[in-house]
Amino acid sequence: MILGLGVDIVDIERIKQKISSRVGFKELVYSSREIDVCETRANPFESFAAKFAAKEAFLKAVGTGILVHFELYEVEIVNNELGAPNIVLSVQVEEFLKDKFGFLPSVMVSLSHSQNQAVAVVVIS
Repeated sequence: MILGLGVDIVDIERIKQKISSRVGFKELVYSSREIDVCETRANPFESFAAKFAAKEAFLKAVGTGILVHFELYEVEIVNNELGAPNIVLSVQVEEFLKDKFGFLPSVMVSLSHSQNQAVAVVVIS
């Protein structure tokens, strides 16, 4: 059963500008592991934008929007050994989901990007 569905699309240039001009933006939004991985990419801003879109899609799937009691870096987007994206949640976010749904649901994510935009879809079941 699908409990939540979220989608978000982001302009890569917008994320590039936020990261370049706002001191602390990266650390507020991304985990240190996400930052390390993105910065090894040929175009790190595509990866940062896709991860940002996934975090926003997660908030939409949960149904809270930006009104949450945790930080965005606590919703971590990592790749498995085959390169597929996964969402890793902090204990606080897991507790939030348990309170909301009565159990810890499964969270799935899919990412894609073009030259100019990144998109993410999150399904909570």
